[in-house]
Amino acid sequence: MRAQPDVNAVMNETGSSSDSRVAQFTEIFGACYGPVLAYARRRVGPHLAQDIVSDTFLAAWRSVEKLPPEPLPWLYRAAQFAIANQRRAAARRDKLTDRARLDTVHHPFADLSETVAADIELAAAFRALSEADREVLRLAAWEGLPPAAIGEVIGCSAAAAKGRLHRARKRLSRRLGTGQTPSSLAQTARTTAQENAT
Repeated sequence: MRAQPDVNAVMNETGSSSDSRVAQFTEIFGACYGPVLAYARRRVGPHLAQDIVSDTFLAAWRSVEKLPPEPLPWLYRAAQFAIANQRRAAARRDKLTDRARLDTVHHPFADLSETVAADIELAAAFRALSEADREVLRLAAWEGLPPAAIGEVIGCSAAAAKGRLHRARKRLSRRLGTGQTPSSLAQTARTTAQENAT
């Protein structure tokens, strides 16, 4: 795992010396590093999270003048793009590995987190949802974002995000076969997320 990125090295990459730009980025970095790192860890694990965070803040530095007043949803969206890029790169590497090993049987390593979570009813119901539903629920429960910020992260209006969140919660509730309210589902999801993070 890499150490926290060097803010000055990132800023000097583009050769900018504007004091206000540096101050703005430093403030954003200090306030948002922890939440962005947590966001990345929950999606790609601790071994790849630092790469995602580095790519996210590099994008933020390059667009620092264009960042909204509340930059965290923008940073989550940038992290989503970094995760997607990383997954595409991993898929390309896997294809190349498969080609190189045509003569041998490829046995992928088992994901132990899936095995551990298999007996947890909520985890099973959560996994059965679509990726879009899971992401909306993760943004609400794990990241604590309101519908307006969720909409910004996933690229839709606040009203559309609120509707998606409501439908995702209803689908999760149906899969659980319970009458749990959305708030109790969110609390259960937070508890599950904390258990999986440890």
